Formats: sequence, structure tokens, C-alpha cells
Amino acid sequence: MNAPREITARGPELRRLLEAAGADAPGALTMHRKAEARVLRVDGLKAPAANILKQEMLALGGECSNHREVILGREGPCTVHLIGHEGILRQLPRKLARQPFGLRRLADEVIALLDRGRPKQLPHASGILELGERPLIMGILNVTPDSFSDGGEAVDPGLAVEKGLKMIAQGADIIDIGGESTRPGAEAVPVQSEQNRTLPVIRELSRQSDRPFSIDTRKSEVAAAALEAGASLVNDVSALGDEGMAEAVRESGAALVLMHMLGTPATMQQKPEYEDPVDEIYRWMESRLDLAEERGLDRDRLVLDPGIGFGKRVSDNTALIRRVDELHSLGRPLLLGASRKSFLGALMDEDDPTRRLEGSLAAAARAAEAGVQILRVHDVAETKRFLDAWTPLHREPGADAEEVGA
Repeated sequence: MNAPREITARGPELRRLLEAAGADAPGALTMHRKAEARVLRVDGLKAPAANILKQEMLALGGECSNHREVILGREGPCTVHLIGHEGILRQLPRKLARQPFGLRRLADEVIALLDRGRPKQLPHASGILELGERPLIMGILNVTPDSFSDGGEAVDPGLAVEKGLKMIAQGADIIDIGGESTRPGAEAVPVQSEQNRTLPVIRELSRQSDRPFSIDTRKSEVAAAALEAGASLVNDVSALGDEGMAEAVRESGAALVLMHMLGTPATMQQKPEYEDPVDEIYRWMESRLDLAEERGLDRDRLVLDPGIGFGKRVSDNTALIRRVDELHSLGRPLLLGASRKSFLGALMDEDDPTRRLEGSLAAAARAAEAGVQILRVHDVAETKRFLDAWTPLHREPGADAEEVGA
């Protein structure tokens, strides 16, 4: 007998290893899933409900982490964490069927979360984006004189079009065109100035390429004009801060990115504070999705962006990237824009944004590992080459599709 060793394979790859060692297929399917413990957070429970959940999860072979005073009948709502592999969690409706305190409804919500999966498509004004096992690349095209990293590089429309076509040739799946800087401390730009900067570029790029184009704006008038000029998505850093934005998006059938930001670009870095940035931004995103639907927008066309660098400290940005996969519970595609941001400069001790490629790729690696569907980047060619190598190293080709069919 040889000494034991740890196996780190997970998912379908682990299942195949078990089968290769002689396990029958149904048994391997059950056992490989036991290696995938999941942790679900539930807020707002009263102590009696939390105590029942603890008992039932333990009976199923899982765990439930409660506040230490729950056993004493703690007053007020509390937060619990359900811990177990999917097979355990799927037994909750049976175990909680006759329990009080809304626990049966909670069990149904757990099943809905487990069944939800991650969106595979994103409809937009001119077609559908397929969301696969690796992130789509959104190339940043700032036609501004003052953006934090590339301001002034593409103010001339001809140069902007040339840069956009180059990014498409390098592998960009989407080009995001912005006419107003949203760097920390930036002031707002008049609508007409923003339109003058962006519309000629969108028209010409749309004429020369069938790739989808996004307009990066928080103004409904700019969004409406850009969509008419050929844009298919709206990247709104104010997340419907302009009440007219929903109408502009709804009438065009465009996809809409809702991004989290504290305040405005001019004020967002004035002492931002969070107790738990991931939880607070998650709750904000829930409310913003509800607002979008109240204003008549199709949930299937919405994308969520935690707003890296927009009203966050270095520790907030790093926490969001480490735990970004938690945002998948909202059921919408995620976009992450960490490219060249100042928090990377702080981590790398690098003041020059153009010299932060390694940090940008590190953030891209974590985002890709977490299943983020869209990466917004300055360095398209380098990110494409990185993902070409990273994807097969991280998971077997087609593993996601096989797992769905298992």
C-alpha cells in the first residue's frame, strides 16, 4: 500500500478519476458532488427558525452556522450560513415541509437558487452575446482628453476608429465607447460635448464592423443618440441615476450594465466606508434590479458591475474581487472593470497606469476563475492571449457543458 496523497481535481474531472479507479458511474456522480461543499447565507431569521435550521442541517450531514446567542433565544433577526454539498441542500424542502416561521418558503428559495444557474446568453439591441466558459473581452475606447489611463489617445474620431478596429482585430468581443471621464474627481461633461465625441466614432465603427458596441454614459440623451447611431449596449455607471435612461434602453432593446458607485465621480473617493463591501453591494444590486424591472426593463438584458475603484478603498476592491463569485446568486451576468485601476497601483507600488498590466491580468485571472462573464480592459491583446492560456489550465474544455448534462 502506498502513502495517501491529496487529489485537487473537482467537478467532471474528479468524476472521471473516480470512474477510472473502478467506481460505477452513478456512484461517481454522487461522490464527486460531495466534494463541492456550498455555503448559502440567509439574513433576517429569528432565533427559533435558526435553531430548527441548525438541527435539520446537522441531521442531513451538513452544517448551519448561527449566532452564538441563538440557542438562548436571541432577540431580533440574525444571519445564518448553510454549509453542505448540493445533495444535502436539495433535501431541505422535505425536511422543512411542515416547519413554521417561513422555513418551507426558505427551502423553496434555496432550490430556486441551486436551479438558477448562470446566464448563457445576453440579448442586446442587435443580437445575442453568447456567454461561455471564458469571459468576453470588452475593450475600452475612451474618446476623452482626461481619462485616468488613456485620456487624449483617441480624441480625434479617425484615431478612435482606428484604435477600435485594432482592438477588434486583437480579439475584443465588445467595444465600450465613452465620452466623459469618470475618474475620481472628474466633473460632468455637457450632453452635446459627449455626443460630439462619441457619435461619429460609433457610426463609423458600426459601418465597418458587426461587433456589438457599448456606450459608456450616465446620460439618457447620450444613450438614446448612441443607440440610434449603432450602439447595442449601455454601460451606465450611475445605474439608472438618470430617470430617462430606462426609457431609452427599453425602446431600443439594448442591454444595460448597472454599476455600483458611491456618489458621483467628483465625490466617490471622499472617505468611502463599508462594514462588508460584498454584502452591502449585493443588497444594493438586488434593489437596483428591482428598480430596473419597475421601470419596465427586461431582466434578461441586465448586467451587473460591482464598480471596482468607484467609491472603494483598496481593501474594498480586493474583497470584491476575491468574493465576486458571490454576486452570481443574483442570476445576472457580471462585468468586472479592474484594468489599470489605482488600487492595483497601490498593490504593485506603481504610479503609472500604463505599467499595471501584471496587476490587471491578476485581477482578470481571479475574475475568470469566479465565472465573471465580461472583462472590461485596456489591454485587449494581452488579455486575450492570457485567457487563451489560462482557460485550458483552469478547466478542461467543455467541462461546463458536460456537467450540465450530467
